[in-house]
Amino acid sequence: MNLRILVLGCLLFCSGYIAGQSYSQVVLKDIPFEPNIELNKDLVEKLEENKVYRSSSKAARSFIYWTNYARLYPKSFRDQALIPFIKLQPNLKGKYANSLIKDLGKITPLPFLEPEAKLTKAAELHAEDIAQNNRRVSHQSSDGSSFGDRMKKVGYKACSGENISLGNDQDGLSSLLLLYLDINLPDLGHRKNLFNSNYTKIGVSVKQVPNNQFLIVQELGCQEAPKN
Repeated sequence: MNLRILVLGCLLFCSGYIAGQSYSQVVLKDIPFEPNIELNKDLVEKLEENKVYRSSSKAARSFIYWTNYARLYPKSFRDQALIPFIKLQPNLKGKYANSLIKDLGKITPLPFLEPEAKLTKAAELHAEDIAQNNRRVSHQSSDGSSFGDRMKKVGYKACSGENISLGNDQDGLSSLLLLYLDINLPDLGHRKNLFNSNYTKIGVSVKQVPNNQFLIVQELGCQEAPKN
């Protein structure tokens, strides 16, 4: 059986300081994951109203859709995506899967994540930087810039966080499920990012790199204060 490896990284950044930084590596059986989930027409229509979403790549739109679907319909996401994924990849069974199943069963729907231009730009720039520098998953840029520096560069001034995934998953659903699972990451940093009710904005870049791998950079942000 062929195996595929996904490398995951997350970072939380609030009020000018780094609150947490974590990395994980997960090995999966190379089996296509094709869950039987009907697209939610209301969600698709809402996203299609957003200019940033419409101008994003097909892969980025897919990742944005699934991230919102999981937040808005957590129990459906658990039953129709997470549980079938674990059945397909039984090595994922254990305390992390059990806790996620429990969390998705009790959590109330979270705010919609609106695709946002500054966060999208930050995701695109960082994905390009990682791709050009040996695909080393890191929240620090190759020039030494921190996540906070990168947010300042694009002019985003509200609280924000970042998730990164590198693997063979083109549509992003498997990568998103693994970010939620947080295998071998006791602090559950990715999950906390994705469950954060303060986040209402999102930016995503999906970049294909050598060896048929896909690099996903996801920026999550709070609502920026209105300009005076």
